[in-house]
Amino acid sequence: MIIDVHYHQILTVSDEMIKSILPHSIHFSRIVHKKVDIDILFQKAKEIWPDPDGEKLLAGMDESGIDFTVICEVDNMEFQEVTPEMVQIKNKAVADIARNYPDRVMALAGVDPRRDNAVDMLRECFEEFGMKGLKYHPDFGYDPSGPESYKLLEIVENNGGILLTHTGPLMPPSRCKYAEPMLLADIGVDFPELKIIAAHMGYINWRQWAALATYQPNLFGDLAMWDLYAFGRYDLFCRELRDLIDLTGIEKVLFGTDDPVFRIVRPTRDWIQLLKDLPKKAPAGIRFTDEEVEAILGGNAAKILGLSSVHP
Repeated sequence: MIIDVHYHQILTVSDEMIKSILPHSIHFSRIVHKKVDIDILFQKAKEIWPDPDGEKLLAGMDESGIDFTVICEVDNMEFQEVTPEMVQIKNKAVADIARNYPDRVMALAGVDPRRDNAVDMLRECFEEFGMKGLKYHPDFGYDPSGPESYKLLEIVENNGGILLTHTGPLMPPSRCKYAEPMLLADIGVDFPELKIIAAHMGYINWRQWAALATYQPNLFGDLAMWDLYAFGRYDLFCRELRDLIDLTGIEKVLFGTDDPVFRIVRPTRDWIQLLKDLPKKAPAGIRFTDEEVEAILGGNAAKILGLSSVHP
């Protein structure tokens, strides 16, 4: 069983949007020592990223061997041309994909808590669209533990949903101070029943995440973007993954891809295979078991998401 808890469902793309996201793919290529042609990457993004009905999502899952995926929408109110009505159109479209493939897909809403009608928007996502949680990108400029956010987290907790929130530094214009894992500390106290997935586990700041996850029973983290470590610095990846598992417990670590952004650089199946090979290929002195890999790839997420069975 393989479950991807972190997938961005990109419905449509413009050339401007590709140009704004492509630096992440280029950065990935540099870290993993892969030479790329930017024009070719641009064309791949134009072909692969837009997916209004989920057909490319399902095809990619089948190709990679992924059984279930958590897809999400992202909202940033600083884009003034994006109205609340447009955000809800996109949220509903993402929700419809999950509704059409309920045995393979779960949808999280994108609602920026700074919006005046954010509470009503999120309620609509749960009550009308059937979405199962909320996706935050606080590095857009808001505190995930701030008062505006708390109004939304109350809705998520009351509906038994999950929060997937970005943690860890990114390139400008990301306001990285809002993505520090320690900003999740109060949420764990004030919303003890809320299941939180810290996207990327803080990435290079993973020790902050681990310090919290060790003591907060409902704080988890995903491995999205850790493939930069894995393919670029394999020994470092293995050492830090082993350390954080030993600190927090294997049950806290989930598989994530951040696809389709990085799919244009390397096939997702290669990321999955690297993890499957850890018991055999980890450096001397670092040991992983098949049971640990199975837990990371899907066993842990199945428990958190309440999945009794997934697509075989």
